[in-house]
Amino acid sequence: MTEISFCSFDYTKSDVLLPQMFEILATNMSKIAPTGNSYEQDKKIWLSYMESDLKGKQIILMYVGEVLAGYFQYSLQENTALVEEIEISPEFQRTLLFYRFLKYMRTILPKNIQYAEAYINKGNTNSQRIAQKLGFKVVGENPNGHSFRYRGEFASIKKYFL
Repeated sequence: MTEISFCSFDYTKSDVLLPQMFEILATNMSKIAPTGNSYEQDKKIWLSYMESDLKGKQIILMYVGEVLAGYFQYSLQENTALVEEIEISPEFQRTLLFYRFLKYMRTILPKNIQYAEAYINKGNTNSQRIAQKLGFKVVGENPNGHSFRYRGEFASIKKYFL
């Protein structure tokens, strides 16, 4: 695999990066959770949402060579890392990218993080299997019932990436 690198979202390049991020999201989620909207409708809604609150988001970009291969959007709340979105292009799934990304995140997250939480769409069985392998357990679901709420101890996640 070509060189893998990670960097924080560059807000000055949002006009280029956000459409690329949406392409990854749409490719992944259109199969798992179709909205019934056209691609352009979904893109307009998503871009509007992201642009309205972009400065408040923490986003890590994943690159393979010069190609944006994925992104991770998260927030921190006391001793918990809240996974808001993790998307990897299909051609880079089931490669070393995710493993290397988790090793990278371990180096930049605050030392007081004890838990991680994520909502995973009920149709996304691959992500559910990964979460379970990392020690996450279902602790609820989102208000509309489309996603499970997973929670795991950060120590159990870290043991895979020492």
